[in-house]
Order: sequence, then C-alpha cells, then structure tokens
Amino acid sequence: MKKAIATVMVISLLSAGGVLAAEKDQTHQTMHKMKPGELKPDERIELKLPAPMKVMQKREMRQHLDTLAKITAALAASDLNRAAQVAKEELGWSEKWQQECKMGANMTGEADLLNLGMAMHLKADELADAARTGNRDKALAHLSELINNCNACHNKFRH
Repeated sequence: MKKAIATVMVISLLSAGGVLAAEKDQTHQTMHKMKPGELKPDERIELKLPAPMKVMQKREMRQHLDTLAKITAALAASDLNRAAQVAKEELGWSEKWQQECKMGANMTGEADLLNLGMAMHLKADELADAARTGNRDKALAHLSELINNCNACHNKFRH
C-alpha cells in the first residue's frame, strides 16, 4: 500500500512538472500579448510587517503546508490516529497560535488576520476529532474546509 501511494505521488509530481512548465509558457505568452493596463493589480490587502516578521510568517506558512501534507498522507494510508495527532499537535488551536495570530493582527491592525487564523486552527481541531473517532470521510471534509480557510486568508492578504 505504501509503495503504491509513493508511486502515485512520484507520477503525480512528474506529471505536475510538465503541466506547470506548459502553464508557465502559456502564461508568459499571454502576458506578452497583453496591452499596457490590461494586467489587473493585486488588490489584496498588503500586510505591513517588518521584514523579519514577514520571513517568520512565511516560514510558518510553509510549515503549515508540510503539516497538511503529513495529515493528507496519514489519511491516505487510513492512519487516522496519526492524522489526528498531527492535526492537533501541529495545527490545533493553542496558546502558541493564539499569541502568534494576535501578534500579527495587532502589528498589522487587521483583525481579520486573527479571525482567519483562528478559523484555520480550530478547523484542525475538528479534523483531529473526526479522525480520532475513526470518521475518515468527515476528517477529509474538514481537511478541505481547513485548506479553504487558508485560501480565504491568502485571498484577502499579501506581503
């Protein structure tokens, strides 16, 4: 089973590389065909953070992606206990995440930064609870909602 999952992942990554290269070429061609003013500006709210804080926040976002990969792998292998443990320990709402989300919101003056961060971390707790009770389908649904919470924040804010 693990070998099959690994094979599928390798094939997916190799396929994605070709697709991404083709998309990059198409995007490049499209940009060259555009007239001045046709490219729409990024209208997301820029988070005004000191450079070191931006670096730290981006590192945390990459760690969140690594954690999502661990959770996904555990769910794919039907290792619900591992999925629950990772979701709760690494992403679940905690004093640490509360302090970090509050600090970001206070530094930027953007209350939604706290609200969106909190929603993501609380969804990780729901995912952990569903996995812990053995409900893989519900855990997967919560994983999807968790990712949507991440996207909601990234759709609103930028560095």
